[in-house]
Amino acid sequence: MSDAQKQGRRMLLLISLLFITPIVAAMYMYFSGTAIPVRSTEHGEFITPPRVLPDTALNTSLPERQFRIVWSLIVLADNECDTSCLSSLKKIRQIRLSLGPKMTRMQTVFLPATETAIRAELDTDHPILIIAAPEQSGIIHTTVGSYENGEIFLVDPLGNLMMRFPQDAEMGEIREDITHLLKLSTIG
Repeated sequence: MSDAQKQGRRMLLLISLLFITPIVAAMYMYFSGTAIPVRSTEHGEFITPPRVLPDTALNTSLPERQFRIVWSLIVLADNECDTSCLSSLKKIRQIRLSLGPKMTRMQTVFLPATETAIRAELDTDHPILIIAAPEQSGIIHTTVGSYENGEIFLVDPLGNLMMRFPQDAEMGEIREDITHLLKLSTIG
């Protein structure tokens, strides 16, 4: 056998190994249960299974505003909107504004449990914020279940409560999750 034939066979063997090695490695990982660890990219906590919010008007003065139109960032408050609640309201306002042209796909909603949680300065500080009537909020509070004052929730355009963010979540992390969802979603 000549040197050219030996070199040709070696080259054929190397090329074959190049294509067969990934297949063998994949089969090994599949049958042995070994997997490459995957890092989760979301910053919020998915609510599984998603809870369907009632299809109700949020406020009697704005009957057309419902959870079934666009994505919604909501903040829930108990009897008082404390500093963490006000901070969350500021975050959702800034997040919506930072979406640029996609901000029309997002609405911001405040769900107070009582009238005392509604502050007079909310209208001036947050002109686009939808403040739900406490009687409508009560229905949604029941659906949400337990929460902390000022916690941020994300509702999809189908009315599913799907994600929650703690009060101390960074604005950039929440925006990153929302941007990713809006990019992948064709609804809302």
